[in-house]
Amino acid sequence: MNFFKRATTSIIRRPGKTIILLLLVFILGSVIAGAISVEGAISNTDANLRRNMQPIVSIGFDDMAFHESVDWDAVDWDAGEDPWMNRPILTPSDVRAIANLPYVESFNYMIQGGLQSFDLEQYRGDGDFFSGMEGEPNWFSLLGTATEELIHIEQGVIDLVQGNQFSSSDLNPGGERSVAIVSEAFANQNGLSLGSILTLYNVITYPNEDGEIWWGWGADFFSEENIHELVTTQFEIVGLYDIPLDPDAAPHSQEWWDRMDSLNRIYVPNWALEDNMRRTSLARQESFVARDLEVPQHWVANTGDEDEESGVVSLFVLENPAYIDDFRAAAEPLLPEYHRIEDLSSTFDDIASSMETMQNIANWILYVSIGATLLILSLLITLFLRDRRYEMGVYLALGEKKGRIISQILLEVLVTSFVAITLSVFVGNLISSAVSHNMLMNELQAESNDDPWGHREWGVFEQIGIPRTSMSVDEMMDQFDVSLTMGTIGLFYVVGLGAVVVSSLFPVIYVVTLNPKKVLM
Repeated sequence: MNFFKRATTSIIRRPGKTIILLLLVFILGSVIAGAISVEGAISNTDANLRRNMQPIVSIGFDDMAFHESVDWDAVDWDAGEDPWMNRPILTPSDVRAIANLPYVESFNYMIQGGLQSFDLEQYRGDGDFFSGMEGEPNWFSLLGTATEELIHIEQGVIDLVQGNQFSSSDLNPGGERSVAIVSEAFANQNGLSLGSILTLYNVITYPNEDGEIWWGWGADFFSEENIHELVTTQFEIVGLYDIPLDPDAAPHSQEWWDRMDSLNRIYVPNWALEDNMRRTSLARQESFVARDLEVPQHWVANTGDEDEESGVVSLFVLENPAYIDDFRAAAEPLLPEYHRIEDLSSTFDDIASSMETMQNIANWILYVSIGATLLILSLLITLFLRDRRYEMGVYLALGEKKGRIISQILLEVLVTSFVAITLSVFVGNLISSAVSHNMLMNELQAESNDDPWGHREWGVFEQIGIPRTSMSVDEMMDQFDVSLTMGTIGLFYVVGLGAVVVSSLFPVIYVVTLNPKKVLM
């Protein structure tokens, strides 16, 4: 009888021991399967979250790290030292190098600016919460673009309801006026429409005798005799946009205010802001000269490879959100010190933190269960074989090779364990699905209760009106996926059967050391 037939016969004729081994492997295997299922769930959930992430990244400056690196007590301010002015800067050549990385689908740089008007009003819905002092101009946020298609429209942040986006000719300097895209609400507030001419300006007031610019407010400060010049830029309105309001958003909630701010944002080509800033700098210098004051150095226009950070946001749209980590690894070595790649992944920080906690627990359970499997199965199989010492001695006395006896033992254990592991795959997954789902839900709810007002991050994307997607606990839990994949099942079989094989090493050593003469005497 060959060793294969002996192994199957032994399994059938020893049902008690077979069932004990089956149940033990099943229980231990269910624990291992549960831990591995959690690992797979975290990978699945991470992939789901990344698919929902906008594939947009930008470059930010780590103010905290820079601040901590400076010995501020040693700065000689009287001598004109200013560590901030000497910080590492991001130059256009740095940005171009990053834009050429293979992960980038498109690149845009957006200039942030602000202009004023004594005649136009901000749109604030039914409220009048932002009215300034009488006689003061209203401020308006402008955002420039270097591309024909606004990224805010492409990403669904705003909806173009009338008119068109910019044309290639609109992006090139020239002509009497620039073009602009404004919100429909802002246009209605001020009696504007498509084709209307929007006039905005920088109000240049005279400095006081100490060379200070911002030294007063109200109608007296902005009186005609105190204004040196209105640096004017005209825009023709070529498009109107709207921003849908969540019907569940409470009036005056953070979402409500964010929408109000966004509805007052004006989109223009970059060159219009660059031109206005250049003329504003010259007019400011002239206001100092008119009062016989020395022109401060920072008002002198810069030339050459200038700081890319002064009101400029670089945006990189990647081909796939899954490339974000690879892009970061390739881009950060190209950045000056204290600069970093920023993305929208902080939206999922809560669930990522909770999953990391759960993964650590699952790892410990996996390690302990594998250790328990090795120890318990080693002892159990050794005890079973001690009861079969006479059988093994007979095989050896009849000239059977030890290798074939070892193969028989391994086959008996592996066949039984394979059945137990197959059953435990699904049972362990069901248990881990229920347990991990409840653990993650409780963890997220606890974090939500710790921060009832919600953590509001303010970074590059908030500055230009691209909000981080807000997700409720239920929405984040919808992304949690504990489904079995072929990779997860394959990993479990490798770990489970591998633990069983290793557990059989001690019994194998026991068989190898058997002396048939001593056994049969």
